[in-house]
Amino acid sequence: MDAALQTQLRDIADEYLRDAGGSHQLEHTLRVLGNAMALAAYYPDIDHDVLEAAAWLHDVGRGQRNHAEVSARIATERLPALGFSPERAALAVSAIADHRFSAGRIPASQEGKILQDADRLDALGAIGIARAFSFEGSREFYDLADPFAEGRTPDDSRYTVDHFYAKLLRLPETLHTPEARQMAQRRAEFMRIYLHELATEIGVPYPAREDR
Repeated sequence: MDAALQTQLRDIADEYLRDAGGSHQLEHTLRVLGNAMALAAYYPDIDHDVLEAAAWLHDVGRGQRNHAEVSARIATERLPALGFSPERAALAVSAIADHRFSAGRIPASQEGKILQDADRLDALGAIGIARAFSFEGSREFYDLADPFAEGRTPDDSRYTVDHFYAKLLRLPETLHTPEARQMAQRRAEFMRIYLHELATEIGVPYPAREDR
C-alpha cells in the first residue's frame, strides 16, 4: 500500500478513535495492523491492501452497541472514495463485520481470518494483561476465597483474574492460521507465568489443572 493511502486510512481511524476509551484507542489499531501484516507475510496470494484497510478501520465504530457492524458501515462509506473497487471494498467490509469475538463468526475470506486472528492476538501477552486490568468497569481484582476459579465457574463480569480463564487463555484454540496460533501460545504462556507469580505473591498455590 502506498504511503498516501496509508495516511488517509490512519486519518480516518484517528478521526473516529481519538476519543475512544479503554483499550481500543488508536494504539490498539496500530498493534492489530502490525499483527495482521506479520501474518500476511505468510500468505502472498491474499489482497494485502484490503487486509490493511480492514485493519485500519476495524474498530472505527467503537462506542456503538455493535461496533463491528457500525465499523463495516463506515468502511462501506469511506473506502470507495479511497479508490477501492466495489469488490475489494466489499471484501474489506466483510472482514471488518466478522472480526468481533463475541459475535462468534468465522470469516469467509483469508483476509477476514487473518484480521480476526490479529485482533485476538492483541488480547494476549503483556498487552493482554494490561488490557485486562484496564477494563472499563468496576471488577474486583480476584475472588479472595477462590482466586483462580478452581471450585466455581469463572465470572469475568465480577473478577479480572477470572477473565483469563473465561476468555483469554482459551483464545489460542480459536485462531485460524497456524502462525497466529504459535504466536498466541507463546503469549498465553507468558500470561500463565504472570498468574503463577500472582499466586506466589498472594500466598496461595497455583492450580495444577491442565486448563490453568
